Amino acid sequence: MKPSNGDWEKVRCKVAYNVTKPGKSISLDLRCASDAYKMSLSANINQNDTQLSGNWFESEYRQGGKITGTNSNGLIEARIEGETVAALVTIRTKGDHQSFVMEAPGSWLSQVTIELNKDAR
Repeated sequence: MKPSNGDWEKVRCKVAYNVTKPGKSISLDLRCASDAYKMSLSANINQNDTQLSGNWFESEYRQGGKITGTNSNGLIEARIEGETVAALVTIRTKGDHQSFVMEAPGSWLSQVTIELNKDAR
């Protein structure tokens, strides 16, 4: 992640997905931490054809808002909005790997890049 006033920082993340309606609805809990930063994000997302809509809430900073976007062939392109934040999010999923990029120009956290790999169970 890259704060607007600093250098890139390594961050560790865990995400848990709960498919509430296969192909239609999902909830997620994402927890990330670096040496100087902690984030705890939850979201509920609905899909109608390729269109996405939903809401999100980040509990460390008490921010929340809406999610809109599209999901097609393993590529999610979305916009998240709240009272004090707007960001573009791109998520690519391939097999057991997922990449997450968030860009929020003008925000204190201007860019986040996360690479996730599914744990073998």
